[in-house]
Amino acid sequence: MNRWPLVLGSILGFLVLSACGRVGVDTVSVELGRVDFIADDLLFDVRSGPGPGGRSFEGCRFTRGWARTGAGGKWAVGRSAEVDVLAAPRAYRLWIECRPHHQLDGPQIVTVVADGEIAGEFRPEPGRFKWYQVELARMKVAGTRHIELLFSQVRLGEREASVGEARPLAVMVRRLALTRGPKKPNKRDWSSAVVRTPNGLRVRRAGRLYLNFRSEKNVEGVEIGLRSQVEGGAPVQLTLFHPQSDTQLAHNVFDRRSAVDGGVDLNAGGLEGAFQMLIDVGEGGLEIDRLEARVRRRASRAAAKEPIETAGPASRPDIVVIVLDATRADHSGSTYGYSRDTMPNIAQLAEGAMVFERVFAQAPYTTCSVPTMFTGLGWGAHGVVEGRDRLSEDEETLAESLQASGYKTIGITATPNNSERLGMAQGFDEFVQLWEGTDWRTSIDPMFAVERLEALLQGGLDEKPLFLMLHLVPPHSPYTPPLDFRHWSDPEYDGPCDGTNKYLKTIRGNRQAVSSADLDELVALYDGNLRFSDAAVGRILEALEGVGRLDRAVVVITSDHGEAFFEHGRLDHNTTVYDEMLQVPLIVRLPPFLQAQSIDSSRLISLEDLTPTLLGLAGSRPSNRSTGIDFLKGPIRTDILHRSWTGGNLFGFRTDRWKLIANRDGRLDELYDLGADPIEMVNVILRFPGVVSSLAAQWDRTEHLLPPQLDIIDVGMTDGEKAMLRELGYID
Repeated sequence: MNRWPLVLGSILGFLVLSACGRVGVDTVSVELGRVDFIADDLLFDVRSGPGPGGRSFEGCRFTRGWARTGAGGKWAVGRSAEVDVLAAPRAYRLWIECRPHHQLDGPQIVTVVADGEIAGEFRPEPGRFKWYQVELARMKVAGTRHIELLFSQVRLGEREASVGEARPLAVMVRRLALTRGPKKPNKRDWSSAVVRTPNGLRVRRAGRLYLNFRSEKNVEGVEIGLRSQVEGGAPVQLTLFHPQSDTQLAHNVFDRRSAVDGGVDLNAGGLEGAFQMLIDVGEGGLEIDRLEARVRRRASRAAAKEPIETAGPASRPDIVVIVLDATRADHSGSTYGYSRDTMPNIAQLAEGAMVFERVFAQAPYTTCSVPTMFTGLGWGAHGVVEGRDRLSEDEETLAESLQASGYKTIGITATPNNSERLGMAQGFDEFVQLWEGTDWRTSIDPMFAVERLEALLQGGLDEKPLFLMLHLVPPHSPYTPPLDFRHWSDPEYDGPCDGTNKYLKTIRGNRQAVSSADLDELVALYDGNLRFSDAAVGRILEALEGVGRLDRAVVVITSDHGEAFFEHGRLDHNTTVYDEMLQVPLIVRLPPFLQAQSIDSSRLISLEDLTPTLLGLAGSRPSNRSTGIDFLKGPIRTDILHRSWTGGNLFGFRTDRWKLIANRDGRLDELYDLGADPIEMVNVILRFPGVVSSLAAQWDRTEHLLPPQLDIIDVGMTDGEKAMLRELGYID
């Protein structure tokens, strides 16, 4: 799929909106966003990354047995490698431009297996790239073809920087094609299939064209002006969709022989939000020179009832936010349906609280996630994405907003990833960094944090409302809870797993080294950490009750990210955008004078929504830069942007039903139907190209609406912070 982004007016200016002289019909802006095209003759250049507009999708996935893409192409690694290709019905000839490794012991023979059957073989010549072809069995309908390449020779290559070890290299692939005829792809074939014209655009090859639209008003219908490039060409099918819900809205056919002025009308019957037009382009291509949208007036709507009253100056609650680092929601005790009682104190609090089911960090690591939580800004706006990034002093944090409205603000943190160095002390009257003046083991003990809090509370508080933020390290590694909290460890286990970061370092990226007993013990120790942190939470609540501040407090229990145990081949966090690293608990207990009504606990929530929600409870407003949504009073969130950190960046985009992931090369590579596949095991990206295009258009728009980043500062670390992060496993 070649991405060809169009921006209304500034690029094409061919979208004309017409009132059509009808009663109840108005002219209104309809946004034409991303345009994608999938050619029937698939052409895939391995070397090219995303185009100037960003993420791309070409209908081809290199799945197993491949190294990272380099300047020359992509190395096949080992004795076999696999590719999945989105194929048109008559596409049967596979073309591969490649060369073998130059130090093989003999001739390289590549056997091609298509959909489980041997299709043929070829012998790539050493020294230079050449095209080789194999004829596949023909398919009657469009679908995904699974191609496996088997290699007779491999050579142990030089150590690769990206993997840190030598790998057996077979061939390097530069380009791949799946065509409907015997002609080798030529230079012209690789030019863009979609080009601009003075009045619109021209599609020069056969395939499927996806036009993505968005309207804030009800669209009654769309009329499109077409001209075929072939005399007497086949009729052109046009369909209007809501692709993400798999709903067909309208269908029509353009037949050059009978069309009047080349116009095709699609009566939608009232569209709002995102929708998509799919055009099946035949041989010789097609030209679009007119697009008209009829828009029906929307009836006025009654104002929505506010689900919760805003606190006035005399009734502002205390606000207590407890962050338990690296807590995954599905291990958060009986509150979230876990079989182990990992959080009895929190479960008791949750009985009288709101428990939200679908809450996600934008990033699976603290450095990025904490600024998101406490500014109400997504990572694309606050810009703190690396361990040396300091939040701009011009950003307004939750603590600053509350401090300005009369709150006493206290922060206690056990991790240098939530620190003054990174700008997170902004707005706190007192900001306690627990690693200062003590050893790292003491500093991460959650009971040490409780003792420091108790000392502060015993010193007395004034009559101001209180904002208290506590960031505890457990259940984050090391998974070494005290013996009293190792409720689920097997007393007969005698393997190597001791939960220390030294052990974890030996198994990261090495799932084969972990037996089922080792993994069971690892998870048991993590759950012991959860039980340990829950005990600390119990003491925190008791301490607040002891000074009379609990009953009037909003109490929030949450986490900055989740934790993985090889569900997708990775351990702990940082490295992926799958939900085991992103989904977190969120429990919000309100005081009696602030009781919510009609709250949907299953609504989609991002951690950036925490700040505007808490400010709303305090009777304050968030910064006008905020991208978060008040999840007690605001509209329903429709999407979340995700990113990873280490090993090169992965990016993701989730909606209520779907998650789309871009790989490190910038290509759209994974799509999951979260309704049918909540654990993200079945990649359906080649099955739903229209959904991919629609989600990518929505992704583009969400990024476009972010406020610009303010200047961030590249800062260093103190020796104490380096030592602390080394013990936590972040640096060597």
